Amino acid sequence: MKRYIFILLIIVGTISACTEKLDVIPTDSQNIEEALSTSDGLKSLRNSSYAYARRNYTRYMFHFAEMLADTGEIWFTGTYEELEDLQNKSLVPTFMWGEYAWRYSYRAINGCNLILENLDIVEDDVTRSQLEGDARFLRGILHFDLTRFFGLPYGTGAMNSPAVPLATDGVMSADDLTYPSRATVGEVFTQVEADLLAAADLLPVDETFFANRYAAMAMLSRYYLTIGNFEQAAAMADSVIESGMYALVGDVFYAYNQSVNSTEDIMTWAQSELDNEGANNDGMTPFFASTNANGRSEMVITEEFLAATYDAEDARGIVQYGLTSHSEVNTMYYEGFGQRARGIYSAKWLEYNTNVTFIRLAEMYLTRAEANQILLDQGASQVGTNSPVDDINVIRERAGLVDVGSVTLDDIRFERYRELIFEGHRLHDYKRWQRSIGNLEWNSEDLIIPLPKAETDANPNL
Repeated sequence: MKRYIFILLIIVGTISACTEKLDVIPTDSQNIEEALSTSDGLKSLRNSSYAYARRNYTRYMFHFAEMLADTGEIWFTGTYEELEDLQNKSLVPTFMWGEYAWRYSYRAINGCNLILENLDIVEDDVTRSQLEGDARFLRGILHFDLTRFFGLPYGTGAMNSPAVPLATDGVMSADDLTYPSRATVGEVFTQVEADLLAAADLLPVDETFFANRYAAMAMLSRYYLTIGNFEQAAAMADSVIESGMYALVGDVFYAYNQSVNSTEDIMTWAQSELDNEGANNDGMTPFFASTNANGRSEMVITEEFLAATYDAEDARGIVQYGLTSHSEVNTMYYEGFGQRARGIYSAKWLEYNTNVTFIRLAEMYLTRAEANQILLDQGASQVGTNSPVDDINVIRERAGLVDVGSVTLDDIRFERYRELIFEGHRLHDYKRWQRSIGNLEWNSEDLIIPLPKAETDANPNL
């Protein structure tokens, strides 16, 4: 009965999740079959799935990646046990944020599966292609990140290790219930690759609210970097860069907190003032911001980290002092002046009701540089015409730094660290690099989110 109730919550929740900007039409009182019988109904289901995915990343997965990897960059001054447990690497199966991330992921995935199983009702070819592309994109990235957090997809032999259940069939009623076991990392990743490749073929190139073709390619670059296919990682990043669709903003400060995507944004989790995950207690801005307008001043950025990471002239490390108004913040770090301010804060998470950074062009330059450097170190040919030095200098020039004449793999990884920190990459990068986190080895079970107790209690096959 417990499992029956939980799955029905997933089914109803998928149809009924409602946000203002995503304009979800069905309600929980509608017949599910009716909602799946029209093109508009499938669009609404797509919108719901995006809303669940956005909630998952902006409230939970970004925190997982940053706090589990933290080794002194952040001084957390709040009282949320979940964040303390993440930073202390002391997670247990009753860790509630893990359960929420699992639940919202599989709700979104279930919505995607139902869309894919009912595409034949959509008569318009363009609409059908975009719906299929959206469903495959979301299903792909969610399975990918569930595996990266709840499994160990790193290192020799990891492809045969257990990951998470692979969900490719839609659930509409109790008659559809199954009790799946955990698929292996390799099995899940095979589906992830197939979904993202299909999404890259199906999605339009100019979409800005939902994912587009280049967002799928960018996620493929993350996937290939994770599994060590450096040629394909570089190739996907190169395709995005050379598309001409994106350009780095002149001032790195304006790469974040924008209501309309910047030229650098390949994909954001779009929202509005009424449709705003960032304002929730477990969003990023409430913890990271410390101004007279936003935030609880709980993620203090340590001066030791700043001194060890940024050169004095690096625009990414400049700190403003003595501010009194939210509108005065215009550098990447600032001395907090909000409630209970205790030091320096990051401006990457400054605003509540703006689009949430997910994939930036800067990441693609850094991915291409890292993958190509590994290829060159192995005696292989690089992908594209830009060398790793060229790509790193693009990032350095925007930060106000002088060009370098050569780079090592460690140089590239350090540049990635200081460019992308606090954006949800750290844990995954450290595991890829097989880098210890504090006194924990990269493959420690303490760096894996435990399977939720509610799931293992209900499903003996987990």
